[in-house]
Formats: sequence, C-alpha cells, structure tokens
Amino acid sequence: MELFVKNAMHVGSKVKVRHTEKFIFRLRQDGVYLIDIKKTLERLNVAAKFISFFPPEKVVVVSTHVYGIRAVQRFCELTGCIPVVQKIRSGMFTNRVLKYYIEPQLLLVSDPRYDAQAINEAAIARIPVIAFCSTDNMLTNIDLAVPINNRGKSSLPYAFWYLAKRVLMERGLLTPEVEAGIQPESFMPSSVA
Repeated sequence: MELFVKNAMHVGSKVKVRHTEKFIFRLRQDGVYLIDIKKTLERLNVAAKFISFFPPEKVVVVSTHVYGIRAVQRFCELTGCIPVVQKIRSGMFTNRVLKYYIEPQLLLVSDPRYDAQAINEAAIARIPVIAFCSTDNMLTNIDLAVPINNRGKSSLPYAFWYLAKRVLMERGLLTPEVEAGIQPESFMPSSVA
C-alpha cells in the first residue's frame, strides 16, 4: 500500500459524485478528495480474478489517456489481452460489417470520461466493463469500478503494473523469473520513464 500512496494512486479530484462517495477516505484541506487505498487494492484484486476467467484474446483494454497508453500496451503484452489505444472507433464492438470489428467478452478502461465511447459500445453489446475511476467519474454502465487516481503520471501505470502481476498470478503464470521481468518503469509513458 505504501507504493500506492507514493505514486499518488489515492489522490482523487476536487469533485465527487454520488456514485463514488463510498470510495472516499477523506477530504484534504485543499479540497481534494482522497480515495481509500484499501478499497482500491480490494477492487484491483477482484478485477484480476474477473479478468483471469476470460480467454486473454477476449479481453479488450482501452486507454485514450496519454498516461494510460503505454501502460495498456505493456499490460496487454504481458497478459495477452487486446489493446485499443489513442482512439476508439465507432462500431468497434457493435457493427459486424466493419473491418475493425472485434467481439470481446470483457472491457477494461482507464478512465470513463476519456473512454466513454468504448463504454457506450460495450453497453449496447452487453459486454461487462471494469473501469479505473476517480472521485469525479460517473459509474453508468460500469460493472466493476476500481477507485484510483486515473489521471496521474505514475498512478495509472502503477495500477496497470499491479493488475498485470495479479492477473498472471490468478492464471498461475507468475513465476519468480516472470515477476522479475515485470518492472513498473516499463509501464510508464516514455516522457516519464
């Protein structure tokens, strides 16, 4: 948990919505809401279990946020999931005649605000959604919210790093050799690493 705090994974925003109140630990003097790290850790572990139930090629991971792009790519390299970064195309999950149509069984997004198109498509296609959510994110059409600072330079990469390790552990693929090769720095955007 110290690693989570060090990387500001508990820092929310100055706005809270009704949906995320249960994840808030307290309000700082500067008006920023802090996320309960215990709930973050608990939800990351539940997300890892859930992801491990699906074949990797049926899990799509989306991030259009600059700090999430490299993290999603690295997460997918390790877990075998399908990365969709920078831009989600209309009809990707709903229009079978498109060349880029894919049929996932699970969707993971880094930020419901940035990745709203993917969440809307998943809702239409009845695909369950896991989302990293800050204190100001609405949870509409989200099946599992993971409370986290989803806009931080290091918080988002560290969340994907931790989740990748947990998914591999749940699948029985996390050997000491594999774990040694999974460095958090490899999840960071190139401008941060």
